[in-house]
Amino acid sequence: MFKDSLIILRKELRRIFTDRRLLFMLVVLPLVMLPLMYSFMGRANKARMVEINSYSSRITICSGEGGEEVRGWFFESLSALNAHVETAGTYELDSLKQRVIDKDLEVLVVMPDSMDDHIRAGSAFDLSIFYNSTGDYSKFAFDQVDIAFAAVGEAIIRQRIMESGMSEDVLTAFTINKQLAAGEFADLAEEGSMMGKLIGVMLPFFIVIYLFANSMKVGLDSVAGEKERGTLAMLLVNQVSRLSIVLGKMISVMVAAIVGAVSSAIGLRIASRYLISMTSDSGASISEYTMGSTAVLQFAIVVIPLAILISSLVLLVSTFARNVKEGQGMIMPVYIAVMVMGVTTMQTGDIPPEWMRMTPIFNSLVVLKDIFMQDAVWGNIVFSLATSLVVSAVLIFITLRMFNDERVLFRI
Repeated sequence: MFKDSLIILRKELRRIFTDRRLLFMLVVLPLVMLPLMYSFMGRANKARMVEINSYSSRITICSGEGGEEVRGWFFESLSALNAHVETAGTYELDSLKQRVIDKDLEVLVVMPDSMDDHIRAGSAFDLSIFYNSTGDYSKFAFDQVDIAFAAVGEAIIRQRIMESGMSEDVLTAFTINKQLAAGEFADLAEEGSMMGKLIGVMLPFFIVIYLFANSMKVGLDSVAGEKERGTLAMLLVNQVSRLSIVLGKMISVMVAAIVGAVSSAIGLRIASRYLISMTSDSGASISEYTMGSTAVLQFAIVVIPLAILISSLVLLVSTFARNVKEGQGMIMPVYIAVMVMGVTTMQTGDIPPEWMRMTPIFNSLVVLKDIFMQDAVWGNIVFSLATSLVVSAVLIFITLRMFNDERVLFRI
């Protein structure tokens, strides 16, 4: 039986790795696409931030009577910003709000009457600052105005404290990390762990997507394609067990899937420097991150059964489908579901819900994330291995039953 499976496996692998178009899709495309994609995204993100920072914001201030002195303080705080500041009367308030809505004005500040009296009396007054959160320029300008006005508020409070004869130190109850020894760092994360976290968030998603996508490319043609070409019937009339056929085709699909996933992983590693520049200012470096032999072993223990599971699922759909086109339609909702799983895993944080660790595919993604973060537990690894293999065995059994029933295998 296994000899027949190896013959079929060699035939399938020869078909896969001699097809230049398929080989390009499996190996070259993910290896090149990911660095190009993240390079473009990183450059676009930097260009956008430079554009926002260089943009001269339009800020309008409407102030009431009796606030000339205090209004001057606020105007002075805005002078350091890259902004064009103008004043307007309160009678224009409605039209100015509409300009903010229309993104013709970034920030509108409305100041109350008698601000100078409030300052002399030591009482608080309220400023209304309107902006449009759907506009990048408006949100950025609001943040800048908020910071500038907060500094004015601190200066007013400091002045009140000084006038009361108290020391301004009363404003500071404590400081944080101001007296660390030279060379001492507050962040005690191990070297490379920040890079591991970044990789752990992204890489499991791409691995499962490419495992599934490459399984689809090869697996749908492996059975459904042979149905269309009429070569499957010729294979079945030979003295070859149906189990040998199923195993041979499944292993070939798995090999293609793993090759594509490894290629995508290498591509993502090349693209990591662009990923870092987009996600943090931590100074994390790809050179800081290394995977030891234990982590590599754990990775293989999780990924190989996951590839078997995905290949078995694709092969089952390919066996049931009349042709490749129908198989693509049937497998696409599953593909979308797997993508959702990957995205969900990216957003789980350090401690995922317990149900994720119990669910096939989900638990493999979670464990892969733990492996890259160098925080994997062997119990979770073994459990993900077991669930992947059990579900794969069920799928292979169902596929084998289909192969033994011509009414299903060659349904019209």
